[in-house]
Amino acid sequence: MEKQKFYVITWNFNRDMLEHYDVLPYFRRCYAERKKKAKGKRIQKIITEDPKMKKYYGVPETRAELREFIESESLYTYWARCEYEMIIHGWPVKKNDYKIDVHEQVMMNLDLIADILEKEFKIGLKK
Repeated sequence: MEKQKFYVITWNFNRDMLEHYDVLPYFRRCYAERKKKAKGKRIQKIITEDPKMKKYYGVPETRAELREFIESESLYTYWARCEYEMIIHGWPVKKNDYKIDVHEQVMMNLDLIADILEKEFKIGLKK
């Protein structure tokens, strides 16, 4: 079965054109990495000593944790980096324009992305 996709809009500045970019493969890789690292003794010790660190090193087990995970990973990778930002404006062109990035597009659709990943990871997340 083909994995679901979730596209955002980016501007490819090398080709000077609009592109659709699927953000889900990035979140899948981050989740797999966390799952792998969370089994390690070092990470388990860190989480045991300070339970607040589960936010950064643990595997999401609830819907709230999954939402927090998506927001955190998106912020780290897609926020305030010029390759993921673009300026938009209406047509015909007026005075106003707006800078938008992939992180903002992810945050606008956080619940939908969480729904997709919640079903895919099959980890018994609670709403």
